Amino acid sequence: MKKISLIGITLFLVSGLVACSNSKASINEQNEISNGDEKSQGANLVTSNEKPPVLTITVGEEIINTYRGGYSWSYLDPKTGQTMGIEADSLPPSEILNVEDAIGVNLNQPIKLNFEKEPIEYEIRVWDNENNVIATYKDFDDVKEKGKTIYEILASWKAGKVSYVIALNVQ
Repeated sequence: MKKISLIGITLFLVSGLVACSNSKASINEQNEISNGDEKSQGANLVTSNEKPPVLTITVGEEIINTYRGGYSWSYLDPKTGQTMGIEADSLPPSEILNVEDAIGVNLNQPIKLNFEKEPIEYEIRVWDNENNVIATYKDFDDVKEKGKTIYEILASWKAGKVSYVIALNVQ
């Protein structure tokens, strides 16, 4: 009897997983991808890009790479026409980077966020060494913290949210 119950539970779980992974894109989404109409794709909740956009930061003339943390991202698989979703977890920002390796920057120089694709919105979070958010800003112009600090840029698009991390020594 236990064996039959175990088989039944297993079949139920497998069928649930299959049902969740078989969500079909709408006919309009499939047509837009086959037509290559990028403007109308932008209005959809998903993109054809499998990975979230890259973020670099420019300080004066220097370009600094960020590290991608956790994210949730949806995209339309052009081969199958299915909407695919990715949920990637990560360590807290203060554990992704060592604050002692912070890159020196001067707030008197302009700090520009260079998203591969502009997000709908973003915020800049300041983390302490205890894995706590100690401040949140809308722009680097507003940042008050000085010294070696971990920053998380949390950006949102229709296709999902992405966390980017960087360690800066703000002077």
